[in-house]
Amino acid sequence: MKSTIKKIVATFSVLSCGLLASCVSTQDAPLANGKILQQKQTVTAKRETPSFAAMTPGKASFGMIGAAAMLSSGNGIVRDNNVEDPANWISKELAAGIQKKYGTRLAGTRDVTDESPAAIAKACSDADYVLDVRTINWSFVYFPVNWGTYRVIYSAKLRLIDCKTGKVIAEGFHARIPEKSPQSPSYDDLVNRQASGLKRELQIGAAECLNYFKYNILKL
Repeated sequence: MKSTIKKIVATFSVLSCGLLASCVSTQDAPLANGKILQQKQTVTAKRETPSFAAMTPGKASFGMIGAAAMLSSGNGIVRDNNVEDPANWISKELAAGIQKKYGTRLAGTRDVTDESPAAIAKACSDADYVLDVRTINWSFVYFPVNWGTYRVIYSAKLRLIDCKTGKVIAEGFHARIPEKSPQSPSYDDLVNRQASGLKRELQIGAAECLNYFKYNILKL
């Protein structure tokens, strides 16, 4: 029994770190001069819905096979309950904010598949700037010493890219990783009623990211 618990806790630690690994390389770089956006045409980047991990104790005990099962289960929850990628909402709200403050002309969204700023700029070459908000991690994870309760993790990365030069002129990362509390939801709380609990927790995380980007990175 002890060896099983150790294996589950070890898998929990590895996967949790891996899910957030992309944040390590991101250094916040606030927008230095918002006036460069005035009357410029700005678009927002949009990607395919990223994979969602649903980490439960049973799946965690099977290592990497279990990790694949977590993604399969999580993607099924997202698909069957029409759970939206929060990055789309964050991007829309930020675009409205820069339009209001800087008089930016919004010109819709552009589908992107590459992660390099130069490639994104090329895909959006008809605009002056592209607002790129990407979900880094969305998942729910059980607490290893309280298997019946979960936390919903959400993290996102923001980049404002100059479409003419391919340079990133503002960048930031934010994550919400809730601590254990009496309000921590159960699995059923998250997935029942069209995953209403999951949607609520993701909205809280998205709102935190939005406010962080809005006030700390774009200075809106």
